[in-house]
Amino acid sequence: MRSPARDRSHPDHPLAIASFVLLGTIGVLSFIVQPALVQGFVTQLHLTEAQAVDLAGIEMSAVALMTVILAFVGNRFDWRMLTIGCLLVAGAGNLASAVTAGGSGFGAARFLAGLGEGGVISLSFSFVGLTRRTDRNLAYYLVLLLAYGAFGIWQAPMLFATIGLKGIFLIFMAVTLLSIGCAPFLPRSSSDADRHEGQVAPRSSGLLMVSALTGVLVYNLAQGIAWANLFLIGIAAGLGEQKVADALFISQVVAVGGALAAIVLAERIGRMSVFAAGILGGVACIGMLIGKPGATVFLIGVCGFNFLWNMVQPFILGAVNEMDGKGLMMRAAIAVQMVGLGGGPILSGRLIGSGDFTLVEAVCIGCFLLSFVLLILPLRKRHVTMIHPHGAFADAN
Repeated sequence: MRSPARDRSHPDHPLAIASFVLLGTIGVLSFIVQPALVQGFVTQLHLTEAQAVDLAGIEMSAVALMTVILAFVGNRFDWRMLTIGCLLVAGAGNLASAVTAGGSGFGAARFLAGLGEGGVISLSFSFVGLTRRTDRNLAYYLVLLLAYGAFGIWQAPMLFATIGLKGIFLIFMAVTLLSIGCAPFLPRSSSDADRHEGQVAPRSSGLLMVSALTGVLVYNLAQGIAWANLFLIGIAAGLGEQKVADALFISQVVAVGGALAAIVLAERIGRMSVFAAGILGGVACIGMLIGKPGATVFLIGVCGFNFLWNMVQPFILGAVNEMDGKGLMMRAAIAVQMVGLGGGPILSGRLIGSGDFTLVEAVCIGCFLLSFVLLILPLRKRHVTMIHPHGAFADAN
């Protein structure tokens, strides 16, 4: 018979699921408000737009590096202790960021924070991948992080004017360290989950897995390009800082609806249709931002982009997670996702030309279209159903 301590760390225990969702949000404390932080680097630290985007890229590169490392060696360690270690590293990085903001060591501090954040992100998704209802729990995670992101972006101008970037990084540090309290509710390894017969989908071929993971990489490269530049695109279009912040706040609220709509839509029309609507719709939304959009067009574009991103994301991850029949693809998918999100800002920083974001937007659109092809190819071979939450990939009749 299991002890209460054992029960509460089982992946499907409510306290365990709540801990996974909370830690997933802690891992993206800075990324989900990245458009506002990038603008803060420009206005508070007096950096150029390209330098500000590069700083975001440095942090995301560290996130990607750690997710790749854990994809290979994560199973060799106690997951609970590894999570605590990553939270301590992230907290130290945020403290160093507050101390060095604007100085020569600031980039290194953000890199350190990114290493810890990447570990927390990878582990939290691994935890969710052990649960019976992965799609539902991913939706819970998106609702929490989007609510935080909406509030954070909306309040960014006020926070910059009152506590500044140093104060923001100190808050990041405090919240990160407090989340260590989730540790007792975390599994120590994948063996902490019960395996249920009849819940494992047939294994996909290696070629299909490579195509799907490459699709995840390119899709998130597009997302990283867009997300790091949305605030700057609005400012370049002549919109005021608060108007841009308000638009992004509204888009985050709308995005919660996208996360919640994902499961309902998939049950009605299937994941393949959700993929098509989410990715191709994102292309249309970025297209609306080319040139100098007015306030209304900018608002519609960013709201549509954020809604569709969060509608399709749980199903991209959920589908790839199940392609190996054991859920072991989740960590690989998160690794390539973070590589894409980290590479996006770095790539876009090389494409910005004197306040002109046309080339940035064109490359973003191209990446979306390529990702659509790469993700749809595996789905045409293996029809996606929602008969069972863990039976996403079933052979087409």
